Amino acid sequence: MTQYRLDQFLQLALGISRKEAGKAIRNRWVNVNDTLVTQRDFKVTENDKIEVDDEVITYSDRKRYFMLHKPAGYVSSHRHDGHISLFRLFDEDEDVETLHIAGRLDADTTGVVLITDDGQWSHRIMRPGRNGDEESDVVKVYEINLAREMTDEMIVQLEHGVELRGDDLPTKPAIVERLSAKEIRLTITEGRYHQVKRMLAAVGNHVESLHRAQVGHLTLDGLHEGEYRALTDEEIEGF
Repeated sequence: MTQYRLDQFLQLALGISRKEAGKAIRNRWVNVNDTLVTQRDFKVTENDKIEVDDEVITYSDRKRYFMLHKPAGYVSSHRHDGHISLFRLFDEDEDVETLHIAGRLDADTTGVVLITDDGQWSHRIMRPGRNGDEESDVVKVYEINLAREMTDEMIVQLEHGVELRGDDLPTKPAIVERLSAKEIRLTITEGRYHQVKRMLAAVGNHVESLHRAQVGHLTLDGLHEGEYRALTDEEIEGF
């Protein structure tokens, strides 16, 4: 069985540079067989359980790609943390241990979740960005119910980009569509930690409920809450 250096395995599995792989290891984001590993030259094989930021990473020729309509109350992780893992929604005969999520949602957020065992594909959707967060050019569309009326001033702020506490740079300009006095549709191309909720807080509002309606070219297209389906080749190649 082929052995790989840990940084080489991450490079192949995630489609990242050896330097980026080394940074992940150095930042203590990588576990091998449930043990933290900080050596770039640590030897691993395809049979080892390798996790980056608590998500299992695999490298093989057979890849799987799914879209799931996430209900509220499910966590975007294999670890439960007091909630139910969304992987419990998969059929019992589906091997979910090697699957990971390309763009997590909070437990109380609903909508589109993309799930795969193809690290390079998910990295194209969700690649490491500034401040240790995730950033990509893939469009994400959210439907948001708010605690207070959305003013024109708030919309202008979001459209120009807002400062988020703890981040070095402002958000990229967003597209905002007012659906009602307290409801908007927000389109962004970043994926920072709790970004949507932090953006609305930054302009003086508060998110009551949040639904991700679209990722890239993919919408739920009739999937009911808790349902999932495999992606087509055309959908996969669209990223």
